[in-house]
Amino acid sequence: MANQGSSAQRGKTASSHRLEKVDACLHSSTQESGAGQEGCRAILFLMDNPELHWIPRGLCRALAQRGYSSGVCQPDAISGNGQPQYQQARDCKYWLVPTTSIAAMEEYQFDHVVLLVPANLEAVLTAYQQIRQLARRNKPDIGVVLVGPRDQHSAWHYFRKLAVGALRYLNTPLLNLGFLPEQITLEHATANLHRNNFLARISGRLLRSGFYTSYPAPKSVQAKG
Repeated sequence: MANQGSSAQRGKTASSHRLEKVDACLHSSTQESGAGQEGCRAILFLMDNPELHWIPRGLCRALAQRGYSSGVCQPDAISGNGQPQYQQARDCKYWLVPTTSIAAMEEYQFDHVVLLVPANLEAVLTAYQQIRQLARRNKPDIGVVLVGPRDQHSAWHYFRKLAVGALRYLNTPLLNLGFLPEQITLEHATANLHRNNFLARISGRLLRSGFYTSYPAPKSVQAKG
């Protein structure tokens, strides 16, 4: 896939000090044999509302159910303070980074970002402003997950409104990564199985499209005493 190849090439040129930072905030949730030889793949989730952090955590579990080791970088550890955890980085295939800060995009040189956009006009306008800021910077590939629409038709309505504006006025195409209907959000009492089904679909699209930033294996990086 073109996205995956270009991401891997850019990841090979990333500096080792940036890898040390992200290792510090990695929390491994599962194990996968041989992941250390392939390096890590990072997925940045940009959201306006911190209450949406449950979505990356749910996607982390969905990836684990597919047999991929995965972890979540806590938002308050994004600065990378503390000792690098090299063993965790070697054991992790995917790590997910939820944040409300566009600055994280530049700090770690992510070339892909997933916008979590609530299904309402105000949130769509906020997402448009975020896309405009990203387009002025390093122009990453941008994917969108709609959160809380009534149904698939409503999800498509909001995505199309955002995608048409981004392409027409910002020359920025968007990738539709799916939606999470209002019935499965945390404030509703829907069975976890139903929620997991939607999260599994989104995780599948992330993998098939290669929608992540690739980093080389940290085996050549020496931990500091």
